[in-house]
Amino acid sequence: MVGLIFRGLWRCGGLALLLASMSGCGGSNVAGENQAAAPVKVEVATPTEKEVIDYQDFTGRLEAVDSVEIRARVSGYLTKIAFDSSIELGAEVKVGDLLFEIDERPYQNTLTAADAQLSQAVAREKVTASELGRTEDLVKNKAATARDLERDIGNKAAADAAVKVAQASIEQAKLDLEFAKITSPLNGRISRSIPSVGDLITPATGQLTTIVSVDPIHLYFDMDEPTLQVLQKAVRDGKLKGPMEGEIPLLMGLTTDEGHPYRGKLDFIENQVDANTGTIRVRGVFSNPKSERGPRALSPGFFARVRLPLGEPRKAVLVSERAIGRDQGSAFVYVVSPEKEVIYRRVKLGALHDGMRVIAEGLTAGEKIVTNGLQRVRPGSKVEEVEPKSQSSEKSKE
Repeated sequence: MVGLIFRGLWRCGGLALLLASMSGCGGSNVAGENQAAAPVKVEVATPTEKEVIDYQDFTGRLEAVDSVEIRARVSGYLTKIAFDSSIELGAEVKVGDLLFEIDERPYQNTLTAADAQLSQAVAREKVTASELGRTEDLVKNKAATARDLERDIGNKAAADAAVKVAQASIEQAKLDLEFAKITSPLNGRISRSIPSVGDLITPATGQLTTIVSVDPIHLYFDMDEPTLQVLQKAVRDGKLKGPMEGEIPLLMGLTTDEGHPYRGKLDFIENQVDANTGTIRVRGVFSNPKSERGPRALSPGFFARVRLPLGEPRKAVLVSERAIGRDQGSAFVYVVSPEKEVIYRRVKLGALHDGMRVIAEGLTAGEKIVTNGLQRVRPGSKVEEVEPKSQSSEKSKE
């Protein structure tokens, strides 16, 4: 009997504890619902709509249009170095400027000797011509034999050839004398002089210095296969002018530049895609005028950021990067409905323009989105719009 009463009381107590637990859980749910119902303060903004141009960014290197190694064509002692590359970051020279001078006295003597040999050859030619004329008259009068005539004809031919050899020797001596003065073959920036005055240099010595052209300048970079196909399609569809119609523009910026201040054009695309890398070598050309002070802005070997426009300007919707969330590789934004309720919206991202991201699909310009506080809201949350901190601070200053 006592056992039955104890078991009854235990059951009642357990039931009471269960009811208390359930009432406690119910109380926490109510509190959670009240807390969820409280609006979350977030910054909200309307997307920007403006004209943009689709583009693709690459990295590349600047290279000289022309680059030459200056070498000696004759042998001799170096007597003069006519340039000084130490006065600035690569002195510039023009076509025909004197660079090096080799002792020219041996070549002047060779030219003098060649002149003398030509005089001897001309004198010999005159003698053989006179002898040939007399022999021809004697043969007509049968006072000389045909063999005498053949001999004098041969002597005259040999004398004529000797004149030509002497003339060629003079031309070669003039060339050697000219090569003793080494001049610049192009306009450009010159490097340092490798030899010193007094060194014996020969054609086998190697390069004496180098010169690279500086204006215009080439930019080489590797374009991926998908971008190449997009570019070709844009040309076919008339959204971009092809090389035959005008030019495909290129924008470029150096490491220390903000944005892409230099404008050039694409002037060469390799004839095939590299199957190993899936890229194709592309070249652009940029003007590089000389500034009033200091060296030119662009120099061969510089690293450069390249921007390639892929079409004509078009209207697009742009939002701040802060308003974009990432979810398992997909991008999304939180749209605020007229009822101040958060709506989860997947979007397709486009290019970045001046710190704003293009929304290619999934959003219109008239909708409001959460721009700050994405971590504090969830789909279905009620929100309260607040002014961005920058705007509120400006009003407080006023």
